Amino acid sequence: MGSDRSRPAPWHLLIVDDDPDVHLTTEFALGNESFMGRGLQFVHAYSAAEAQSILAQPNDIAVILLDVVMESDDAGLRLVRIIRDTLGLSVPRIILRTGHPGYAPERDVIRDYDIDDYRTKSELSRARLYTSVATALRAFDRLRQLQEANQRLERLSRDLEVLNVDYLEQREAALGAAHAKSRFLNNVSHELRTPLNAIVGFSELSLRAVKEQRPIPPAYLEDILEAGRRLSSLVDDILDFSQLDARKRQLIWEPVNVQEMIDYQQELYLGEANRLGLTLVVIAGNRDVICNLDRSSLSKVLGHIISNGLRYSPRGAAVEVGWEFGNNTLSVSISDRGPGIPKSIKDNLDEPFSIGQEVLTKDASGLGLGLTICRHLMTMMGGRIMIQDRDNGGTRVTLLIPNPLT
Repeated sequence: MGSDRSRPAPWHLLIVDDDPDVHLTTEFALGNESFMGRGLQFVHAYSAAEAQSILAQPNDIAVILLDVVMESDDAGLRLVRIIRDTLGLSVPRIILRTGHPGYAPERDVIRDYDIDDYRTKSELSRARLYTSVATALRAFDRLRQLQEANQRLERLSRDLEVLNVDYLEQREAALGAAHAKSRFLNNVSHELRTPLNAIVGFSELSLRAVKEQRPIPPAYLEDILEAGRRLSSLVDDILDFSQLDARKRQLIWEPVNVQEMIDYQQELYLGEANRLGLTLVVIAGNRDVICNLDRSSLSKVLGHIISNGLRYSPRGAAVEVGWEFGNNTLSVSISDRGPGIPKSIKDNLDEPFSIGQEVLTKDASGLGLGLTICRHLMTMMGGRIMIQDRDNGGTRVTLLIPNPLT
């Protein structure tokens, strides 16, 4: 059995002839022959139509021994056209045989048809038949190798085209990322320098007042405090962004009273709301609801969105925070009366370096990281963030977190 599996596959020869005796004599003449260490295996068709059906299916036919006159005087010649043109089989070699040479003159056939040999049956002795078949098999083997090489070249060409497109896309993306990061670093430098300058400047003025034994104006201290808070917020954003990778930030799930957590956020930002002339309203939900949450991550998200709502809302407006729990999902919404979030930012929350505006053209301070941080933290918690424009102006940000009650 082992020797059978290691034996080279035979060459497949298709005999097409309406005379069964021709099949028998051909197989008898060539049955024990071999070529290039491979034997011969015969496939039989007794009409042009039967041969066409065989060749239309996947096959390994190497040589076709084809009779010219079968169903009609030119059935074999028409089959040659079908094989080459209709079926698109250019590699299998064709040897025409005829018992009626007058029907198809040899000179015309050799000139007009893609065949390898054209012989009368009477002149095809065993030796000449072997010679014709061996020559055709050699041609088939070379053509098949060329075809396989051409297919490999075509595959390589397609792969190179794909690689070239990928390279150009990656190069463009890298250049865009480099530009965006450069712009981001400029923003960082500008945003950090602004509160630092305020802290240093008003500290120097305060120190001068102390040296001159004058009272320090309360506005100086208020400005120093505000600049310090702003600087702390910027540093927190940068640190939070650096830990967005889940491998760096570990979630800590714990039972959390949702209403108490939101009330705490209100206490944190109530002073800022009052300073800006705004109202921070919490619409109370069910105080008994306890959810399994990462308190720190959700608090950061709430803080970012509430802070943004306060920063961009006009004086006298209200920022509203509400929540509800249903269908195993915690939903928290923050609504403001600001100018709305540009579509370019909504569409690029996963591209933190591209959503920040240029420092010389933007209307408000910030690194453009807040919403990106919120988006990633929500994803890590298995939730999502929805941003909608309100009909009467402003923005509603909704946080959705699938969460079973504890």
